[in-house]
Amino acid sequence: MDSRLSRENALLHRVCDRLVNASDRTDLEDGVCEAVAGVDGVSYAWLGTRRMTETVAPQASAPPDDRVERALEPTAGGDGPVGRALSDREPAVMAVDAVADEERRNAATARGAEQVAAVPLLWSDALYGVLVAHASREAALAGEFVSVLSEVGALVGAALAASERRRRLHAGRLVELDLRVTDCGLFPYDTTRALDCRATMLGYTDDDGAFTVTFAVTGSDATAERVREAADDCVRVYEPPSGGLVVETTRSAGSVLGALADVGATLADGSVENGTARLTARLAPGATIPAVVDRLDAVAATVSVASKREIDRADATREGALDALTDRQRTVLTAAYESGYFEWPRDTSGDDLAADLDIAPATFHQHLRAAHRNLLDELLAE
Repeated sequence: MDSRLSRENALLHRVCDRLVNASDRTDLEDGVCEAVAGVDGVSYAWLGTRRMTETVAPQASAPPDDRVERALEPTAGGDGPVGRALSDREPAVMAVDAVADEERRNAATARGAEQVAAVPLLWSDALYGVLVAHASREAALAGEFVSVLSEVGALVGAALAASERRRRLHAGRLVELDLRVTDCGLFPYDTTRALDCRATMLGYTDDDGAFTVTFAVTGSDATAERVREAADDCVRVYEPPSGGLVVETTRSAGSVLGALADVGATLADGSVENGTARLTARLAPGATIPAVVDRLDAVAATVSVASKREIDRADATREGALDALTDRQRTVLTAAYESGYFEWPRDTSGDDLAADLDIAPATFHQHLRAAHRNLLDELLAE
């Protein structure tokens, strides 16, 4: 028992070390496989990520093998350990001679395996893929080891989410997903259904997982009074001097915005009509899209992917410039713009805006100047 515990503790230590020191996603995946394959009794390990078709794309193996599961394409509906781990989102262990697929069984046998264990790479409701270990003796995959391997799967899932977040910030190209999302009990889903209006997202700020979202609402029945009556989660409803209706609401980490942030994505655009949101999310190239849908499914009534495309980061100049602002700078700049502060003559004063934002006038002007400087640095720098 002591030797098994020390073996499993050593595995956790090696995996954590590889995750912390990985230079990129490939290094991370290779390192995890090497750590698992280095455990006494484990002859082979491989890691695969999910495709939109629900098949698994092998990414790394140890020992390295260019043919890793090349023809096997396990799916979430399969009856082998990989298919079961993906379908049930739980660890699955199977004796090699019980694997129904002859090609997969023969491949495992050729590597000297007697047993196969597969664990999901699952983090925050998002399933990224699967980690598989082949054991040269059945005792190597005892319950304690599989339990620790499952913990490794959760750590790897979290690390993959963080990796995709970092890659989105620095990639020259991005993936855009057009999503359709429905929900109930929240503004603006219920309000657009009740008042036959449209809510267009103007922007949002993220204060450590607490989001403030601003919408422009249009529609003949969407008066300020009716919107207030139809939605009890609106923080502020006002009619700018320039016309129209602007609504501010808050969202928690357990919202669509929080779910996207969890999986390394960001919301670039959004509008809601008749209770259905049309959202444009941006992700790193090569991001695990099924994991994004998983995470959204956990917080919304329905989610579907309408389209997918790649864009150059240069095409996202506006959002990239806004990313240069702090959350407070973005809040102040958005409030000033929507309230007509930049009109001539001004529709509102800095003192009034500062009062609305519950900050001192000097603080308002300090944030506004900093926002101007950061925007110009981003847009005009060579």
